[in-house]
Amino acid sequence: MPPLARDICIPAQYYLIRKGIPMQSNGKSRISADQLCAGLALFVLFIIQFVTHRFTPFMMDDFWYSTNLATGEPLDSFMDIIEGQIWHYLNWGGRSITHGILQLTLMSGEFAADIINMSMTLLLSYMICILCNKRDLFTFGCAAVLTVSLNANVQYSMVWQAGVVNYVYSTVWILAFLRQYLRALEQPQAPALPLCTWWMIPLGLITGWSNENMGPACFAGTVMVMIYVVHNLKEKLPLWMLTGSISSLLGSILVILAPGNFVRSATIAPMSLGETLYARLFSMLRAGTDYLFPSVLFMTVLILIYTFGMKQKLIITDYLLLAIAVLSYGAMALSPHYPDRATFGTMVLCIILILRLINRILILKPLGRKAIYAGMASLWLFALLTFLNLLLWMQPVP
Repeated sequence: MPPLARDICIPAQYYLIRKGIPMQSNGKSRISADQLCAGLALFVLFIIQFVTHRFTPFMMDDFWYSTNLATGEPLDSFMDIIEGQIWHYLNWGGRSITHGILQLTLMSGEFAADIINMSMTLLLSYMICILCNKRDLFTFGCAAVLTVSLNANVQYSMVWQAGVVNYVYSTVWILAFLRQYLRALEQPQAPALPLCTWWMIPLGLITGWSNENMGPACFAGTVMVMIYVVHNLKEKLPLWMLTGSISSLLGSILVILAPGNFVRSATIAPMSLGETLYARLFSMLRAGTDYLFPSVLFMTVLILIYTFGMKQKLIITDYLLLAIAVLSYGAMALSPHYPDRATFGTMVLCIILILRLINRILILKPLGRKAIYAGMASLWLFALLTFLNLLLWMQPVP
């Protein structure tokens, strides 16, 4: 097994044995007390999250997207969505994929939409586990808790129907897309997944066509991976890497250069160059020092502990995730508006790196597990209070 793959994929049990750390086992499979507590905590969190969805009615953009955007009539069929999205692409904006899915969920009704939303939220936590190379209840619970407790705006990114489709849904397929490239770096000798060359085309397309900052950042990440494979690993590029990269670039072009974006921009009062630069700089600083500050602080502390405190080195996939996160943050400099919910994808990339580091730290220092549990319990309580606060004080916006 290549050194890079060995460092990543080595089972925790083998690592502990190799380090001389004894492991206790009675030979029987059973649920430990900490797993049981984690499972119960997750159950409570997801119940209160689902209740919050049930008490959050369709609001704001949901009413508009519940109609055929071309005619203003209520949605009646799939063809209404197609007709409306063509109008939307030409007259308002380029997010045809996410807004088309949004209209499908709105047509299904509030209860069905809430079920789909919770399913996609669970799938997001699972996708985070996959990119962390750790599919266990602890990592899954941490992912679920952190996406709430580090979120700049839970209501508009994880509860509001238009927001949850634009950010939770799209992040699921973005992570599925990125996973293929991370897998190529972590397990370079592993065979490609069946028919990968072909299904990476639609997956790359919807990744690039997701939103204006994550799409281009993911494309840039694929280019970095391909350069590394050719230059450092001295390998021939597999065809799926090219098809995925090209399709993600095409999707990014489609969402950014949509005619509707220019029509919409024409309605904004023009500003001088100085005013524009000031507004963009202010929005970027606010996003970094306000919206993303908890995620970045948490991630930075863990990086310092891991590298300086424990004398370990980050690996290539860590640097790749960090680079894509920085690019997805910086890409919003080209947008006249940087809403807090637009940092959702960047936050998720930070969470993935956070959990990858936590799992490695626990392998090296298993006695630190209690401290990690205590910290996650505090964040779980914060996440629970966040949903309770939404239930108590949220006023639907017409």
